[in-house]
Amino acid sequence: MLPTIPAAVSPLVRGLVSGRVRRAVVLAAFPTALYLALADRDADHADVVAVVTSDALVLPTAVRLATPSPHPWGLEAGDVVRVGGDVVALPTHGIRVVRSWRPRRVASAAPAAHVVDWEPLLAEVGRGHGLTPRADDVLCGALLGARALGVPLPASLPLERTTSLSASLLLAAQDGYAVSCVVDHVTAVVAGFPDAERSREQVLAIGHTSGAGLLEGIDLVRHAATSPQPEGILS
Repeated sequence: MLPTIPAAVSPLVRGLVSGRVRRAVVLAAFPTALYLALADRDADHADVVAVVTSDALVLPTAVRLATPSPHPWGLEAGDVVRVGGDVVALPTHGIRVVRSWRPRRVASAAPAAHVVDWEPLLAEVGRGHGLTPRADDVLCGALLGARALGVPLPASLPLERTTSLSASLLLAAQDGYAVSCVVDHVTAVVAGFPDAERSREQVLAIGHTSGAGLLEGIDLVRHAATSPQPEGILS
């Protein structure tokens, strides 16, 4: 029997980790994070579970370890592991969920009369490089900003056009969930706090281009909400 270490799971992925045992393909393995895709034949994209160390950027869909990086995953992209029954079974050890943690969420504002034309942003989904294409990061920021401002969200997202990891983060953003510093920045911008520049720098530091994309999306919606033009953000 493999030794196990304890972890905490986000409620956004609790059902994936505690459910039936499934095969999961490693999307990427970094010193601070392991991204796992659980394929489903009937879905447009795979479900994704991120396992992260205590010093990692904590995605709202993460299983969190109490130990810092680097973690000896013993895996690389394309390898297959098992996830289910509250355990992520790696080659040399298991990660067992023993508690939950609650991801940060942008507060929903009362419905507003602002109009956002979502089609230009939705048309770009999947465009860009990496596990989270830049266009998707922009859309994530826009979804979070819209929620905070009470702007109606798009009826659906074309998740089949992007990566599984990006699709999982778009769904989370649609429900208002994001990395803690992003939630802080959206809140600061909407409230007009003078320290918004500090949170902006924290968001900008996310990934190679992800932070910049998130900020672009937040700013697009914010400008639409304060503009006298009724036709929306990119018309």
